[in-house]
Amino acid sequence: MAEEILAEIVIEHEGWQSVAGLETRCMEALQAALALIDDARPGAAVILFTGDQALQSLNQRFRGKDSATNVLSFPAPQSEHYPGDVALAFETCRAEAEARGIALADHAAHLAVHGVLHLNGFDHKNDDEAEQMEAVEIAALARLGIANPYNERI
Repeated sequence: MAEEILAEIVIEHEGWQSVAGLETRCMEALQAALALIDDARPGAAVILFTGDQALQSLNQRFRGKDSATNVLSFPAPQSEHYPGDVALAFETCRAEAEARGIALADHAAHLAVHGVLHLNGFDHKNDDEAEQMEAVEIAALARLGIANPYNERI
């Protein structure tokens, strides 16, 4: 039986190319997270590793916010037969990882999981939703030995 492809990784920003273990860490985290949820959308999500400028443009275009952010998720319509797209911004993610004293690959893995959970209907608009989403993130990351990212909020 062929292994299911959980995501297509696209590295657009050169800064991401030097992050050791990035793709492996993200795939392991996605596998751990998707194993914890029921009814995950079939198909491979696209994870775009890009820069702040691209995320700022996407954030402005789709959310009306003229600023960069660490991660954005774009769920695909059900008719598309794949979960959707997730984009991560190198400069913002690097600064967050440095501020918290964690490996950038681990931070990116967390944000990739966060984004893919959004593609699968999770959200954090209220406390109950946030608690459910964070529980999956924490459990998935713990399977990889990555500390609870919500112990110290950035």
